Amino acid sequence: MLVTARASVPVLPIAAVLIAGALLRLANLSNSVAAVDLSWRAWSYHAATEGPARMYGPTGHTVSLGDIAVPVVYPPLALYELALIGRVHLARSDGRFPNDVRLTRTIKGAIVLLDAALTAIIFAIVRRAAGLRRALWAGAAYWLNPAVLMATTLGYVDVAVAIPAVGAVVAASYGRPWPAGALFAAAVLTKPQGVFIAPAVALALWNAGDSHGRIARLVAAAAASAIAAAIVIAPLVAAGTTANMLRSVAVLACHDMLSGLAANAWWIVSYLFEAAAAGGEGLRAALQVHPQVLTHAYAMERGFPNPRLVAIVLFGVPLVWALTISVRARGLGLHAALAAFIVTAYFTLSVQVHENHFFLALPLLVVAAALRREFVPVLAALSVGFGLNLYLMLGTRGDGPAEAVLTVAGIDSTVWLAVVNCAVLAWFARIYAHTVRHHLQTTSNAERAKAAKKTGVF
Repeated sequence: MLVTARASVPVLPIAAVLIAGALLRLANLSNSVAAVDLSWRAWSYHAATEGPARMYGPTGHTVSLGDIAVPVVYPPLALYELALIGRVHLARSDGRFPNDVRLTRTIKGAIVLLDAALTAIIFAIVRRAAGLRRALWAGAAYWLNPAVLMATTLGYVDVAVAIPAVGAVVAASYGRPWPAGALFAAAVLTKPQGVFIAPAVALALWNAGDSHGRIARLVAAAAASAIAAAIVIAPLVAAGTTANMLRSVAVLACHDMLSGLAANAWWIVSYLFEAAAAGGEGLRAALQVHPQVLTHAYAMERGFPNPRLVAIVLFGVPLVWALTISVRARGLGLHAALAAFIVTAYFTLSVQVHENHFFLALPLLVVAAALRREFVPVLAALSVGFGLNLYLMLGTRGDGPAEAVLTVAGIDSTVWLAVVNCAVLAWFARIYAHTVRHHLQTTSNAERAKAAKKTGVF
């Protein structure tokens, strides 16, 4: 095996990983999935030509590109990023903006570059915390992660929120409130799901450093978030579109659906409703139904409690539990695992969750697994589960999965996957609790030994 003389690092396997990941991404650079990328196309055009600050309109406002007409519902920082993509496309097309394969490649190329950047960030983070070997493992675990590859292939842009979110957790774990706060604001202003790292960031800042400076660190982080948000929103204030932006983004919280193709607890509920509706045709017909995207109104008309309220309780219980047992947890590995657990709980137990909303947990889990080996099997299981979720809902090119995998034992495959995902969340919780308890016990023993040594009592 070829190795470097300095660090005994296997060059050929590393090169193979980098090349394989790049080739897999480049092979799908021209693949357009309308259900995923219609918004990016229209938004990038208007962001590049008229500016993000002027894209938000009154209720019902849409932006168009050819026969595409979509509402603008993402926060402004996402539109700034899409403006850059749009300007690159304009430059490559001699000032025109054709809605063609070149636009697909430009959008997907930007996603690939962001994937590469996040891989490098994960490598640098883990190298500082745990050395070169684990850093190489972590980089490969993200770059060749099947779920990441599926998300990139289909054209999801969630990596754009993952970069500042991971950065915020890391900065908080090292007791850096100003970058933590600014990066947290950047994550939320890219995509609202960034808000789910807030508890982990706050806890990390609380436990990172001198206990007397806890409040000061949280205040500094809040100030940094406010300043960063003000800078991002300033152009909208100048354009008079701030209220329109707030109303447009708030629409995301009002989607009337149990599950938006996420294989989670509410996908199981949707299946049970469909099975009940088909029950008159016999048990076999009931079991063989395919879940649909059902509305809250549909559920409540059939006697189900308000799904939003039920989901708040379902998500709130593991959230409060995880924070309660983590109050004294220190270290990036545990903080990254906590953030990943919160995102996983949201994906599994909340309503109106889409199939791609799990993505944010992936890089956080990679960091956690690289620093705490207990989370390696969790990373593997959830990566496979999320990758299958994307595949079973959309296929590899947006045309659905192979016919052979649509059902298992006569029941829709996505239902089995939803059941497994719920079980994996419980398993994740168990492993997280065990790891935190062990960490606290080890820390307590070390502190007692240090105090005994200091006082001369052994």
